[in-house]
Amino acid sequence: MIQVNIIFHSVSGHTYRMAEALGEGVRDISGCQGRLLRIPEPAGLEPITMPGLERRHHDFSHIPEAKIENLVDCDGLAIGSPVYWGNMSYATKYFLDSAAKLWALPSEDKSVRAPKLSGKPATVFTGGGSGQVNDPAILGLWTVFGSFGMTIVTVGLGVPEISDPSRVDGGSALGAGTFSRRPGKHPSEVEIAIARAQGRALGEVTRAWTKRV
Repeated sequence: MIQVNIIFHSVSGHTYRMAEALGEGVRDISGCQGRLLRIPEPAGLEPITMPGLERRHHDFSHIPEAKIENLVDCDGLAIGSPVYWGNMSYATKYFLDSAAKLWALPSEDKSVRAPKLSGKPATVFTGGGSGQVNDPAILGLWTVFGSFGMTIVTVGLGVPEISDPSRVDGGSALGAGTFSRRPGKHPSEVEIAIARAQGRALGEVTRAWTKRV
């Protein structure tokens, strides 16, 4: 079975629901399974708070905690993050910065090595108060993927929900996203549909990649 790890950080639940939708898309691809893993809050730091956010904190303790090794023990990878000031969340940044240990393992421990990330398909999804700030955060995570030598998977413009000019939703050709300050339910049905399409795209690329390697 092809394993795709969907690693996310979420505070109010929006990014978590996007992760669930992306996982559904992954499972639509024959032979693929998606595993949700949560990025924990960095030790000693409280979750980001702002007016009205405190009451929306969600408990994700039922989701297994992500470890750095989970970047390696999969065939494909998705990273989901809230967006703060146009950037990935502090917890996501801390988690990925900790991946430096993949390059610094003792020479006798060859079970997890950074070169195993090279070429691995990876994609990004986000959740932000304003849809305009999601793409910069995605690009920031792409920089990390580029440093790892991973293969970046996008959604593309072929998804009808992205090309519909009559709606204002999160998500773009770069990756799924939710516009959490938009009136109404969020993620919206359109945003969920884009996340599922992104999951299918990641599953298809990952399946093709595993056949090559």
